[in-house]
Amino acid sequence: MKVELLLTAEDFRKYPFVSEALEIIRSLSIGLTDLTASPLRAVIERATVYIKSAISGSELPPPSDDSEEEVLTFTLALLLLKAVGDRMLTRRFAVLFSKRVGEHLSDEETTKLVYILSEIGLRARVLQNRVHGYPLAVHVLSYVENAPERAGAWKLVHRLVEYGWVYVNKMEAARLGEEALKKLIERRIEEIKLDDFSIPDSLYAIIESLSSEWGSHIKQLRERWAPVGLETSEDAFPPCIKVIIEDVKAGKNIPHSARFALASFLLNIGMSVDEVLEIFKAAPDFNEKIARYQVEHIAGIRGSGKKYSPYKCDNMKTLGLCVAECGVKHPLQYYWITLRRKAKLDSDTRD
Repeated sequence: MKVELLLTAEDFRKYPFVSEALEIIRSLSIGLTDLTASPLRAVIERATVYIKSAISGSELPPPSDDSEEEVLTFTLALLLLKAVGDRMLTRRFAVLFSKRVGEHLSDEETTKLVYILSEIGLRARVLQNRVHGYPLAVHVLSYVENAPERAGAWKLVHRLVEYGWVYVNKMEAARLGEEALKKLIERRIEEIKLDDFSIPDSLYAIIESLSSEWGSHIKQLRERWAPVGLETSEDAFPPCIKVIIEDVKAGKNIPHSARFALASFLLNIGMSVDEVLEIFKAAPDFNEKIARYQVEHIAGIRGSGKKYSPYKCDNMKTLGLCVAECGVKHPLQYYWITLRRKAKLDSDTRD
């Protein structure tokens, strides 16, 4: 049963996707043409900034001080993303927006936190008395659907589960909310039918500009994707690494374990830190400063000076990253064996 809660204008600023906020905007009967004129023109400008942030991978600006403007901005941003029609860009926006929301969720009082989670589609409840120190519980199905990783502390076997509920703290609940919100945003954009809207020419011009900017960004990524000499070697990558790379290319927000597996593998076959970073630039939440620090740590340039090796195949299976039975015990073993076979085949062909 959903808990009823009175939300404020401040809540609508932080959570413009909630049903009450959207209902208020519907009651205003504002059309797209109205947004092209002052003073509502600021909504278009803010929505454009939001999408440009997704293109560049930079953080979204704080919510507008005006709750109605923020709800309109969020709604328009979804429409613009639908019009641009690129799933990778949609994922990048969903990741950035959900991260901003996650920061607000982690600071909320538990009752409001649970209410907002219910608006996102995640079943949670406040415990009247803490259980083993936990103030909240998330239904096991919601937990499994939205756990950011299938490994480490997030793995269900490592959690305290009773009567179909998983006990969590506020930070964990907020993190689960982030994942659920990403899916909600993508789903809402998918459900938009552009034929239902009369889009003014001035707004079409903005859509075309955003599409062009995103296209140029993707072209640059592709041109930098494969450093000299890598294209031939990529054929020898094990299936698990190929899948992770395809997920990164597709703009998916891959878990930390997959990022470590990919970065450590690429570094161990001879790629430089900069070359590895070029690959990760396609990730929706890419932050060069943070990514460089992490990759340099894996490479042994920072910290203890130890260069990390990729996970063994047994570890890849445990983490849910193994996708095929390759008959080897380590991804690097697969790579070097495949390279030697290819080199021999090329040599025999020349002879």
